[in-house]
This record gives sequence, structure tokens and C-alpha cells, in this order.
Amino acid sequence: MKKILGTTLLAMTLLLPTTTFAAQSEINLPTFNLNGELSVMKALNQRISSRNFIDKDLTAEQLAKILWAANGVNRYDTQKRVNPAALGIYSVEVYAVTREGIYLYDAENHKLKLVAEGDFRSLTTTGQSFVAKAAVNLVYVETPDVWSNARKTLPRDAQISFANISVGAMVQSVALAAQTENLGNCVRGSINRAEFAKVAKLSDGKNILLAQSVGFVN
Repeated sequence: MKKILGTTLLAMTLLLPTTTFAAQSEINLPTFNLNGELSVMKALNQRISSRNFIDKDLTAEQLAKILWAANGVNRYDTQKRVNPAALGIYSVEVYAVTREGIYLYDAENHKLKLVAEGDFRSLTTTGQSFVAKAAVNLVYVETPDVWSNARKTLPRDAQISFANISVGAMVQSVALAAQTENLGNCVRGSINRAEFAKVAKLSDGKNILLAQSVGFVN
């Protein structure tokens, strides 16, 4: 896999509109330039929760930036990721819900895998109308099975606690990345969990923790 980090623009390939995504079972996301003009401190100062989304798709590069900030790999020799995880166990998966479908983000290969075709953005809420207009709704799902690879056994309540800590870091990273693209974001706990789990084909035991809407705003 090409390394995303660097001091120059590494690639601008696959800049296809997201409307072509539903025809593909797997989408290789583009690499991107990390040399933005917005400092971390300015991004923190500008970070707010937005709800006035307009129904406009992100470019493939913008979507790639958001997903990489959420759960991407930044150390390829060890496959360590942007955000911290207890014992190096990355127990939180990220699902990207767009107008085209539900996709699972494959962090190790920086690609999307189609789970369900169709516009299911409204399933990521229990009634917040603005959610259906956000370009992408990220759904953070805890996957307890990966703890079988941990170097020591943790009680279930500790696993859930560590997953929640990781999600806290993930949503903040996405919020800052959104600011670099002049995008709004809103972290949400109101999710139609039962229906989303059914459509996204989540296996028993997986827990939907949070959702985050990202997109263009008025």
C-alpha cells in the first residue's frame, strides 16, 4: 500500500464523484496531501457541532481524509493507527454511510467495502432530520472478537471502556480533519441501532457506540 504521509502531494488518483461508488464492491481511496494551511490550534478554535448540512457529496479525496482521520494507519511498519487503542487492539470499526450505501472502512488497505447499496443515512439517527443531508455519516462499532488477539485477557467491561476511549479520540480527529476541508461535523448518540445493525449485517456481539455526521454546511 502506498504511504499516505509525506511532504508533497503523493497522488491525486481516483478522484471520482461518490455517485459512482455503489457500482463497486471495493473502492481504493486516494492518497492525499497532509500539508494543509490550517494549524491544529486553529482547527480546535473553529471546531463546532454543525446541523445545517446541505445535501452535497464529498470528493473521493475529502472522504479519504475523513476516514483516515477516523481510523487510518500512520505507521506502516507496525500497522499502528492515527488514534490510540489499549494494548494495540483496534476494536472499533468505522462504517461510512453515504447516499450510495453503507461501506466498511478497511483501515489497513485504505479502502471501502460495500456492505449494503442504497441511501441509509436516516438509519443512523432516530429522528434528526439534518442527518439525511450530511454527505457521510460515520458509525463507530465495537467488535469484541478482536480482543482474542490481546496479549492479556481483559474483562468485558474494561474492553467496552477502552473502546469508548478510542471512539472519543476518533471523533475528535475527524472533527479536526473536517475543519481542514471547511466541512461541518456533529457527533451523535441518537442512532437507530436495531435497524442499522440489520441493514449493515452486523454480527451478534457487535456494539454501535456513536455516529458522526460530516458534510458541507450553509
